[in-house]
Amino acid sequence: MCRWKLALRRVDFFVAAFLSILFAVALLYATLDIPMIINGWMLKAFPDHWMVGNAEVAEVLEVLRPVGYIAFIVTLVLIILGFAVRNRWLGALGSIAFYLPTFGYFAFTMFFLAGIGVLRVLWLPLLDLSPNVLRLGEIVYLPCMAFGFLLIPASCVIMVIGLTLFALSVFTWLYSKFKGLEIADFWLYKYSRHPQYLGFLVWSYGLMLLASYVNASRAGHVPAPSFPWLISALAIVGVALHEEQTMIKKHGDKYKKYMEKTPFMIPLPKKLSTIITAPARMAIKKNWPENRKQTLSILLIYFCILVLSSLPIQYFMKL
Repeated sequence: MCRWKLALRRVDFFVAAFLSILFAVALLYATLDIPMIINGWMLKAFPDHWMVGNAEVAEVLEVLRPVGYIAFIVTLVLIILGFAVRNRWLGALGSIAFYLPTFGYFAFTMFFLAGIGVLRVLWLPLLDLSPNVLRLGEIVYLPCMAFGFLLIPASCVIMVIGLTLFALSVFTWLYSKFKGLEIADFWLYKYSRHPQYLGFLVWSYGLMLLASYVNASRAGHVPAPSFPWLISALAIVGVALHEEQTMIKKHGDKYKKYMEKTPFMIPLPKKLSTIITAPARMAIKKNWPENRKQTLSILLIYFCILVLSSLPIQYFMKL
């Protein structure tokens, strides 16, 4: 009997490992190859030979503008609806959709809506306000400014780290489910309560950095997507906070004890974590939010802090 149990555990281990690697490879493929394939298809409908100022470009923009506004509204509705109906998948889907136009930076086209770059039609409402709106998240570049000319290889390393975190966390989560555990609190989940989301954020951050410095658009320039990444990251954080409220309701004190001994997402020194989370604790008078209203309050506070902190950096980078 013990041999059968040991054999089943080994099968669970290898199945979880296989599926997690498969997910990571799929994400890597989606990052590198699929955008180029889709770009080749879409260039037939949205060619790259237009010149900025050409009447044909203006005509295309007028046709796509309503599409962009509708896509922008639908994306925001998905994020808001995810919180309103307590559906984390809707919130995550909205966050990912808002970030997808980043792949348009790798199309190597002359017009910023050519080929796969047409995905950036989603950001047209922001661009109509001002192209600088997309730069309201410049504070996110601060940790990587020291890399200088090494930023491109560094961004690739960051993406690989994110994919590795994602694969290992998926493996841990699947293995915990195969073992019938209510809460995954071992391996990566011992150091982060949401390592899957952390892996996605690290990967998307590396992609955003790479997009910022490999912008081949020679006309119709669109600023780097620091603001869309910031919005997407905050939405993912909101999804994680909402997920924790669900887990507390389901598992009660057992999950609260897990929260007390394991960092929320990034394993930081306790003093640094205390400083970073101080605005949230001051706003809700608690260590973690207990409802949607408190979660939205925290997201709004950090949104304002990060955007306001980006303004001087944006000014400095223009000099």
